[in-house]
Amino acid sequence: MSKILLTRYVGDHAMNILKSSGYELIVNPEDAAPKREWVLKHLADPEVGAACIMHSQPSDKVDAEFINTCNDNLKCVSTFSVGYDHIDVKAAHARGIKIGHTPGVLNDAVADITVMLVLMTLRKVGYGIDLIKRGDWPSLPWAPFVLCGHSISHPGLTIGFLGFGRISQAAVERLIAFTNKTEPANIIYTSSRRRENQDEIDTDFSKRYGVQVKRVEKDELATNADILIVLCDLNPSTKDLVNKDFLAKMKPSSILVNVARGPVVNSEDLHDALKAGKIFGAGLDVITGEPNIKPDHPLLHLDNCIVIPHLGSGDFDTRNKMAELCVRNAIQAMKGGPLLAEVKA
Repeated sequence: MSKILLTRYVGDHAMNILKSSGYELIVNPEDAAPKREWVLKHLADPEVGAACIMHSQPSDKVDAEFINTCNDNLKCVSTFSVGYDHIDVKAAHARGIKIGHTPGVLNDAVADITVMLVLMTLRKVGYGIDLIKRGDWPSLPWAPFVLCGHSISHPGLTIGFLGFGRISQAAVERLIAFTNKTEPANIIYTSSRRRENQDEIDTDFSKRYGVQVKRVEKDELATNADILIVLCDLNPSTKDLVNKDFLAKMKPSSILVNVARGPVVNSEDLHDALKAGKIFGAGLDVITGEPNIKPDHPLLHLDNCIVIPHLGSGDFDTRNKMAELCVRNAIQAMKGGPLLAEVKA
């Protein structure tokens, strides 16, 4: 057992770490997803002790076929992603295969994209870009409030978070810099449950950020937020959480930004709310059905909706950190040590 399988080249930084590990590397030679047969053939090799896989490649789906093909010496499957919904974790564990992933290294990158989408949605940037690309700017009559959106420095703005983990907190640090200093913004958020020391937790958050921070229930979040940012996990309790009823509680002047997982927001209900003007706008880094979003998708044809192709972790520093953690998980498994980031569930 001396080989590590990689279904994609993971960049010079991580590859140099692998090369210095002393293990033989089997690397997909193409700058594209490999064929499923190629992956399965190498998983069956009894000398392959770990595999580094990609989240969005059909060739890398860790299902019954994948797991049953793995040789008995395979110790670890390390995915180049935080999420592991493409992996049958229980079945892998039943075979004694550890699952590694790459959490904790993309907080800043996703927080940056969050702020970008907030600003773009508030100020109707997507509509403005489309206006120019269509050649319609010259025919747009000037008026005192033409092309106006909402200001993030509006007095007493309420910024709400559906989920308040590390990415949300990194986003707060960035957003606060843009907000009104005379009449400060306040932060509200919802979480899976209220803790016994919730007041103490919120007091600590308030001191950290210099504005009021308070946990609320989801209905209060929907009703009061001027900016509502979705950053919760996707699980059975959060699927379609932002639906027709939720959106109906939001202010007509409010915006919704989703940088979590597409299915947390019901796309059809969001389309209806945006088209009817029940909310001001939406900025989406994620969307149900991605990446198979066709040009005729209804949300792409609304002036008040911005959709970008899941760019959350897409800066070079972050992807190199993800690649490093992915390969170090594999190396640790080969050595018989604990993974740096292991999926336990």
